[in-house]
Amino acid sequence: MDENESLKGSRTVQRSINIMNCFTLEESELSLTEISKKIDLAKSTTSRLLDTLVQNGLLQKKFSNSKYQFGYKMYQFGRIAENTISFEITELAKPFMKKLRNEIGESVSLYMLENKERRCIARYGSNQSIRHVVSIGEALPLEKGSGGKALLAFQSPTFVESILKNLDSEALRISLSDELPIIQKESIAMSLDERGAGVNSVASPIFGVEQEVNFCLCVSGPSTRFTQAVMDSIKNEVKLNALKISECFNDPKE
Repeated sequence: MDENESLKGSRTVQRSINIMNCFTLEESELSLTEISKKIDLAKSTTSRLLDTLVQNGLLQKKFSNSKYQFGYKMYQFGRIAENTISFEITELAKPFMKKLRNEIGESVSLYMLENKERRCIARYGSNQSIRHVVSIGEALPLEKGSGGKALLAFQSPTFVESILKNLDSEALRISLSDELPIIQKESIAMSLDERGAGVNSVASPIFGVEQEVNFCLCVSGPSTRFTQAVMDSIKNEVKLNALKISECFNDPKE
């Protein structure tokens, strides 16, 4: 292959990547015109690239509106990436979680953002007889509980709005609108009986390479023991451990 062919091949690959990058959670379906405008490429060239992506299962074209969306291959790739990343961060986080559980004496959980929920992917339960219990694999809301709010506060405005607009409670909508910017500023979220009477928690986000937040560290316990005063006294320790996990996650060799 000569240099010109190599450059042409690289350009085609980059253009295909540019097309895939057009899709987001907020814009999961796009027309040919919308895509060509986003990547500043002629419709004819964009159409040929889209046809190739469709033929390989990376995109699919909807019959109802002729718009493009991710294909089955992207779902497969996503599952592989999700399992790889969640396994990696779980293994990195476990030593910090266990140490934090032993020091504080309450349950420590690791949550992952999944669509518009959070899922528990690792946990060290309290050794005390009365404790807060969440099962690994359990899905919980983003709008209630410190873990959910710690994740939600760092998502895009469009994503946050999609959560807020579907809330039944106007009071909760207003409360979250006021609280999320503070959580984003301080990297600490707290919850007092939000998911049910008797459970309090404090959580801190785990940052990715580009400061994205898809995971958080959470400490929870019964409100009779894990009081506001106790949470205030340990919140910096939770934040510090979340930052340490972030550092390891972004540079595992360290």
